Amino acid sequence: MRATLLFVLLSSTLAFAQPLPARDTADVGPRGSWSVGVFNPLRIAVHDNVELQTHPLLFFVAPHVDARFALLRSPLRLTAEAGLSMPTFAMRLVKGYLFPSWDTSQNDIGWMLIPRAGLLLSGNVLEHDVWTLRADAAFRIGLGPNSATSLNSFLTPLDLVLAAPLTGFRSRVGGAYDHAFNDRLRLRGELNLYVTGSQGDLPASSQGVGPIASISPLVFTAHLGVDIAVSQHSRITAGVLWANADQGATRVVEGADGFSDRVRVRSNDFLPTLDFIWEGF
Repeated sequence: MRATLLFVLLSSTLAFAQPLPARDTADVGPRGSWSVGVFNPLRIAVHDNVELQTHPLLFFVAPHVDARFALLRSPLRLTAEAGLSMPTFAMRLVKGYLFPSWDTSQNDIGWMLIPRAGLLLSGNVLEHDVWTLRADAAFRIGLGPNSATSLNSFLTPLDLVLAAPLTGFRSRVGGAYDHAFNDRLRLRGELNLYVTGSQGDLPASSQGVGPIASISPLVFTAHLGVDIAVSQHSRITAGVLWANADQGATRVVEGADGFSDRVRVRSNDFLPTLDFIWEGF
């Protein structure tokens, strides 16, 4: 405990030449720059206008790569993204956990490719604050028979990760604002709207009357987090993610006539986020 307190006190006295740069913006780093986190992907600038991005651990079970191309520089930065992934093998590895009914059945997750494309636009406010607008979409290209359907895991972030492979489509529009308090502390807020492919119907199995309603494909998320500099080229990120989605929940509402009725309500998930990110040149 004493060592931890001493580390925090010493870190608070650090002074850097420049504030921490904002993350997840349209900025593409200079050639040779890189960053990687425990959960954040590895990002390498192979050219002043081109970055490649992948997650080192996931790559071996779900091969994937994203390329980022700087189309417009200062003061506004416009960047295009294009990616391709093949998630089938990773999904089959967890078939008995995320898809328990498929573990002993003949249903299987088919081979597929997931192309992705997007645009990011960023600009500065004051000297070191950055705003970013984002739009992207991913869809499924089947390479054979496929029994995969929507997961409906009741953990919305997981459903979003698997939305394109399981529902065939996922799109997003959103915006973020990144504020620099000083040279070692940043605060970032982000809002997103997702639209997925069909999430299927909500069954009324207990009443045996079949499907009674479709599950909404609209998902809203927000994230609020802080970045704290540990050194000139490393940081700790911590925050809270909120996700609002239709998970088939209902509640009883009493009307003005005194009669009660069961109505559909959207569900909310709150999840902590934490990572350690290294950056270099």
